[in-house]
Amino acid sequence: MTQTFKVCFSYPEHGWITVEIFSKEKQLLFPVSYTPYNSFVELLDALITILSGRDQAVVRWNTEPIKYKFLFAKNDEQLTLEIIKIVDLQKKTLQNEVLFNINSLDIFIVLQFWRALRHLETYKNFEKQWGLAFPKREMRLLEKCIQNYKSNHKSVV
Repeated sequence: MTQTFKVCFSYPEHGWITVEIFSKEKQLLFPVSYTPYNSFVELLDALITILSGRDQAVVRWNTEPIKYKFLFAKNDEQLTLEIIKIVDLQKKTLQNEVLFNINSLDIFIVLQFWRALRHLETYKNFEKQWGLAFPKREMRLLEKCIQNYKSNHKSVV
């Protein structure tokens, strides 16, 4: 089963970016901080890892005090993306809530993120406004992985 969805990242402003993920059924929107995680490097590493054959990857996002996790789980060429909201209640108990769940071909999910990241990469003041440089090396590695995938799966893409 292939589900369609879209990913958008706002341009950064004062160390914050809005992450927006939506499908026909649901929309999820939350602001994220550039610290303490390097979430865009984690995201690109996760996408590379998935296309390279690994079956799981995790990306962490921080909204101070709420955290989000993107859990990627692969089964053959099907990929599930689960977005979990983690609330730290008095630093003793974690309350988790699954906010979004998408199941699709691995390449379709990866390409949605790649498109959003390409848009973000064009922003000239990214490093100044985000506080960290855009991960260009990881972006080029992801593009190579996408090209390799397309070469090996011509009937899918």
